[in-house]
Amino acid sequence: MTKLTRKLLLSIITVVLTVVALGTTTFAWFTLTNTSVVQPFEAEIVADSGIEVAIGDHATVAAAPLDANWVTTLTTQVIEDYLESQYNAERIIFNHVTTADGENFSTLGATSLTGTTQGYIEIPLSFRSDSATSIQWTSVAMTSPLEAWTVDVAFTDSSGTLRNPNDSIQIDASNAMRIAMISSATYGDFTVAYEKPAASNGNIVLGEQTAADFQNGGVGDDGAMNYYYAKNNMLPFGSDSVTTLATVTDINGQTVITMVDVSGSGTDYQAANFGQVMIRIWLEGWDANAYNSVLSRVISTQFVFTGV
Repeated sequence: MTKLTRKLLLSIITVVLTVVALGTTTFAWFTLTNTSVVQPFEAEIVADSGIEVAIGDHATVAAAPLDANWVTTLTTQVIEDYLESQYNAERIIFNHVTTADGENFSTLGATSLTGTTQGYIEIPLSFRSDSATSIQWTSVAMTSPLEAWTVDVAFTDSSGTLRNPNDSIQIDASNAMRIAMISSATYGDFTVAYEKPAASNGNIVLGEQTAADFQNGGVGDDGAMNYYYAKNNMLPFGSDSVTTLATVTDINGQTVITMVDVSGSGTDYQAANFGQVMIRIWLEGWDANAYNSVLSRVISTQFVFTGV
């Protein structure tokens, strides 16, 4: 690939998420004792000629860019080392959380929505280049093997089908996953969040909700809400007024960073242009597909970015 194309290939961030339930209860996936551990995390980021990438705290990299580890290939080991340093050594804890803006998260529960800075993954990336003036998110894949789940209580699933105890149904854990790319106002103020399309293994697209009522007369909407009701004889707090982040189901060149010209800056970036983006990955607590069974599955994701 020539320099004239000015292509940036974060090629390909491959994320293998092995999700294992903690605690002995299967009472409901909203409880704090029923979180999940993610391990291992495999990734590789490769930058094209003239573009470099670094992982690490945004403020630290912006203040002292020469101290950052700028590379054209951000290896699996480097990303894994960073995540382990940030998320309790070798354990990354996922919980079912929700967000309306991709930045402020809450856990779901019986009596309140509780603000949290845990239960999801953050990957801060910085870029520098003498050629690229913006970064686009051009491709994403999010998959999980279809695996059987044995139903433990009668409920209506996300397709509207009544399921009885001991029924075996196929579950795609990645249907409940979300990925967002977020840049600050300095770099364009972009928020692009992705969830899988409706055609993917029976996925129900949640999308953006504003004060939506998921109570369905008190028994909960089909899927995870009705399952929660069947297990608990109640619905989670806030189910009568649900607000969620807007999502897209197709990634095909959405801009996520506008690079800043730093050639005249008092800070030496050793490049003309600089930009940053935060990647956040989480399990959406209000998703109709977020059954207990997602807490023991493998989820793989891939990202491709292009510099233009």
